[in-house]
Parts: sequence; structure tokens; C-alpha cells
Amino acid sequence: MTSESYKKDTQDFIQRLLRPERAEMLDTAVILGLCSVKTQDSVAEIGCGPGYFTLPLAQAAVNGKVYALDIDREMLAACQERVESAHLNNVETLTCSEFDFPIEQGAMDGIFMAFVVQHPADKTRLLRAARELLRPGGWCAVVEWYRKETKTGPPLERGVDPGDLDTLATGAGFQPMGWQDLNGEHYLMTLQNS
Repeated sequence: MTSESYKKDTQDFIQRLLRPERAEMLDTAVILGLCSVKTQDSVAEIGCGPGYFTLPLAQAAVNGKVYALDIDREMLAACQERVESAHLNNVETLTCSEFDFPIEQGAMDGIFMAFVVQHPADKTRLLRAARELLRPGGWCAVVEWYRKETKTGPPLERGVDPGDLDTLATGAGFQPMGWQDLNGEHYLMTLQNS
């Protein structure tokens, strides 16, 4: 794949992630209403993409700060552009790697991850690295696909059912606090740093 075709594919993917119809399945107000985010929280959003959840998170943590993290620089650039257009001054976009996040350990009140746990082969390592960013008692909200065939979701082998995520999170040192179906294809699980 050439860099030009990669850039076009990335831009197409960004547009798909930000399409207005996505809110029919993933209403950010409903999802964040199920999270523990408070107005003064410091939140790390791991895998922010173009900022679909970043802007609503920043509005929810209006007196706090959101650290929008992603591996892909084009995703971060799209996120930054959206943050600037919305005139939000409590978001910092940062490049990260799969398991290494440029944030002080133990400094975050919360972690938000949407459709991230499905990606790495070592899912427990990802969750452990995320947990290390949290203060004791801090929260983590994970939005993920069920492990089933869908028209738009990931390949079946990448799906992570709630029971699997519960086991992975426990192995990473989290205390699972429960999960909620969002629409038959996605669910939200809340975790606590114990």
C-alpha cells in the first residue's frame, strides 16, 4: 500500500467514524451517562481516534482535563481539529504506543476506551498499562463489540464478549463493576482500580 492510498483509507475511515448516523447506535450522551465521569476529573481516552467520544468527554469533565491518546497521527490531527473547532481548552492530544502512554502513573481519575481492547494480542497487558494510569479507586469505562457476526463490526475472532473482558480485567488487577448492553452489538463495562 502506498502512503497516498494509506492516507486516503485513513481519511475515509475517519469520515466513517464521525458520520452522524453513528449516533443512532452509539449515543455519546447515553454512554457517558453510564460512566463515572465527574466535572473535575482527569480522564485518559485511550484510542481516541478522530474524537467521536473526546468532545463529549471534555464537556462532561468541563472543569477537569481529557488526554486524548492514539497511535495514529492522522487520527490525532483530526481529533485536534475537532477540539479546536469546538473551542475546548481542556483537551490535550498525545501520541502513544500500544502499551505505553505518556501520562504520569496514578494521576488519572478515569480511563475511557472505545473499541480498543479488541486490537492487541495481549489484551491483559493493555488493561494493566491502562490501570497503572489510575489513582486508587479510579474508574475505567470500556465500550466494545460483542463477539458475533455483524455487518460493520470487526472480524469474529477479534470480538470480546463481556465474560471474556471480565476475566481479562480481573487478570489486569481491575475490579469489574458490571456491564450494560448498548444496542445488541456493543456493550459498556465499568471497571475500578482496586
